[in-house]
Amino acid sequence: MNPLNPFFAVIVYLIAFLTGFIIKSHHKINPPKGRHETIDGMRGFLALGVFIHHSSIWGQFFQTGSWLNCLSKSNLYAQFGQTTVSLFFMITSFLFISKLLNADEKGFNWRNFFISRIFRLVPMYFFSVWLIIISVMFMSEWQVTVGLTDFLKSIINWFLFTIYEVPDINNIAFTSIVNFGVQWSLYYEWLFYFSLPLISIVILKIKPKIGYIILSVIFIIVFYKIHGIVVYYIYSFIGGAIAAVLLKFTFLYKKIKDIYSSIIILGCLFLIIQFNTAYNIYCQVLITIIFILIALGATLFGLLKNSTLKFLGEISYSTYILHAILLFAVFRFGFGLDRMKHFTLLEYCLVIFSITPVVILISFLGFKYIEKPSMDKAKTIIRKWDAGSVS
Repeated sequence: MNPLNPFFAVIVYLIAFLTGFIIKSHHKINPPKGRHETIDGMRGFLALGVFIHHSSIWGQFFQTGSWLNCLSKSNLYAQFGQTTVSLFFMITSFLFISKLLNADEKGFNWRNFFISRIFRLVPMYFFSVWLIIISVMFMSEWQVTVGLTDFLKSIINWFLFTIYEVPDINNIAFTSIVNFGVQWSLYYEWLFYFSLPLISIVILKIKPKIGYIILSVIFIIVFYKIHGIVVYYIYSFIGGAIAAVLLKFTFLYKKIKDIYSSIIILGCLFLIIQFNTAYNIYCQVLITIIFILIALGATLFGLLKNSTLKFLGEISYSTYILHAILLFAVFRFGFGLDRMKHFTLLEYCLVIFSITPVVILISFLGFKYIEKPSMDKAKTIIRKWDAGSVS
């Protein structure tokens, strides 16, 4: 057994599923009504896929002593990271383009939209940043080794989702390795959110106020100046939008048989792992086909409707944000990086198998005590403001 063997991923998924089943049996999570349950089930796969992807990279690093080409020997494990993020982007686009399409003549409440997004993404992310800062200070023996201005500036950049830059904190090289830089996908999420007012111009009858349009344009320009735009990420958002349009304006979801859709999905997945990267047009087309079929109701032979998988999907944001920090903590503060380099491949796999239930548990706790209360707080604020507007 080694972290590039397909059975490594299968075992991680099985352990995660069993852990999720046990937690779900004692603690119910009721997702809001009207959700797309196949997409909820898919989320459970995706967040765990990123965890498996990063676990494999760490495993290769401990074997080679270098971060270079850590996944060059496995298309499968490269796609666990890249295809899953592409699908996450498609989910975001699908959900919010669908909201715009369904707004019809009622208009779209942009104030409430941005409030809900802030309370959805920010609290858990801020919690993860505090964990990163604590890790850095622990490695620095609780001494500030740079100027106070530089120290505070680096921390502020992290709290701003590193949209401007990804600085090392307190002169600890490669600080981003603590969470494996997962925040990079979040600032593309923000790019999409701030692009929606512009996109809505061609969708909504009631156009956004000029202030939102200006905000949208400024954000896109500043983002482009700092990061540029990776076109393959944009393709992913386009793929999600296509799915939303097809669901709204066609009856394909009634005509496509689930068994045929599921077979096509498996075929596309097989073709995807023939590529060493998802960032080419052929892979993006295959990923888009998979997503469209799932958005139209394909269940992958019923698997995506499984209640435990939907539970894992509900806690997937915490899984995505926290898993890499847990890996780093175990490797750096638990066993020690030097000792990990002497582990056999089997020993390393056993470590990951042991970590997997903890990832699911802390993800559940993160959802229960940070994510859910924050979402509830957003709803309370929105209700109060809406009531104030009416009065």
